[in-house]
Amino acid sequence: MNTLLTLVFAVVSSCPSDLEMTAHNALEKIEAVQVASLSATVSYFRTDPILDRREIRTGRVLFRKNDGGEREAAIIFDTLIIGKRKEKKLKHYIFSGRWMAEVDHDKKQFIKRELVDPRKEAIDPFELGSGPIPLPIGQSKDSVLKKFSVELIDRPLEGALSKLGENVVGLRLTPRSQNDWESIDLFYDSELWLPVGVQTIEQDGTKRVSRLTNIQVDMLSDEDAKLLNIQTPDPKEWSIDIQVLGSTKP
Repeated sequence: MNTLLTLVFAVVSSCPSDLEMTAHNALEKIEAVQVASLSATVSYFRTDPILDRREIRTGRVLFRKNDGGEREAAIIFDTLIIGKRKEKKLKHYIFSGRWMAEVDHDKKQFIKRELVDPRKEAIDPFELGSGPIPLPIGQSKDSVLKKFSVELIDRPLEGALSKLGENVVGLRLTPRSQNDWESIDLFYDSELWLPVGVQTIEQDGTKRVSRLTNIQVDMLSDEDAKLLNIQTPDPKEWSIDIQVLGSTKP
């Protein structure tokens, strides 16, 4: 899932003027990010050029560093709009280390999939080129430039991201080698360097746009923390499906 969506907080000086700002400056500010947890409202738009279909989901994004220093994330969508049809539809995804979980609260179903071989290091869910959510949080400038060419871009003139404020800095990331994405556009608040928008275009033309609002830093509630818990629930009450990488079901 390339849904895309993300989180960051910078304790750095204010943004230099437009004349001084470069893509490298922006990446250095992203690298300086320090945040323990974050929550935000997300609006997500997916356009499928093959089916000529557009869907909109709304919900929340949660992020934290766990006690072991690993980054964990959850996406909780609660509304789905396709065409003129709108429905309440809860989708809850959790990303933690090697694992992703899909939780269906209504049906009491818990599906946990291993994303990374246990002999390899756990992944950062937001790491560009590796994680399932394409947006760096404190990722080093060098690691980004190793995988992508980066340039400054303007705020879009149409679409969901055209509603972003004027004080945003946009970056276009183009993969240096064959990749699922044709390009990734990232937009940050230019004073606090909070992510406010992301647009990905895949090789088949599929476009995904996410806009973040109501961002709260280091204020994660106990209820939100529970939504980041990837521990397997009680099998007496839930239907459990654990899918280990490389295993096959009988």
